[in-house]
Amino acid sequence: MGREENYRNPYGSIPSPAAKEIPTSFWYTQAGMSVPWVGFDGITDNATWRTPIFDLRPDLRSSQSMARSGVPVWDTAARLYIQVFGLTGADTNTEFLRLGYTELANTTFGEITQAGPPPAVAPPGGGFPIQTARNPVVQVMSIVDITSELMMGTNQPDSVILVFEPLGEGYPVRYWQVALTWVNIGVAGPALNLQAAMY
Repeated sequence: MGREENYRNPYGSIPSPAAKEIPTSFWYTQAGMSVPWVGFDGITDNATWRTPIFDLRPDLRSSQSMARSGVPVWDTAARLYIQVFGLTGADTNTEFLRLGYTELANTTFGEITQAGPPPAVAPPGGGFPIQTARNPVVQVMSIVDITSELMMGTNQPDSVILVFEPLGEGYPVRYWQVALTWVNIGVAGPALNLQAAMY
């Protein structure tokens, strides 16, 4: 892979030369994934769905002496599109449905760091304990209620498309992930489906 034109760096320079002949960025899920409802207890039904971790600056390669990780997205103008289906189904009651989203990110690392067992005593000053396995991609914003994006009143379509722009206003943070949180109050969650793509 190091000899391919888009990763070529014959002199081992840091930073690496600009990448060339970059492929078109496109990631997608299978069609018609069910919203993964769990834990219905007669009061609430919950579901969480996450994208993979995207590497929005794959041109930086391994410049931090770390293995490349994440789904590479070469186009800094790429957007995440999530399409929700089943909003007007015969058995669908969305009156008590709530949908929130949050973003997870990291400026530097996107892979899971594995190490030995954690020490018996937490490090002074808090933070991550020494030698603890962790995922550096962490939540960087509060959960935002976007239920209104699903509900369109008397002209309700069966499907809507949610569009997400990565953090950075056109200059995206390197590692980025979106999580949807579904809550349905009082009854079991409706049979909704979703699919997503990043391009």
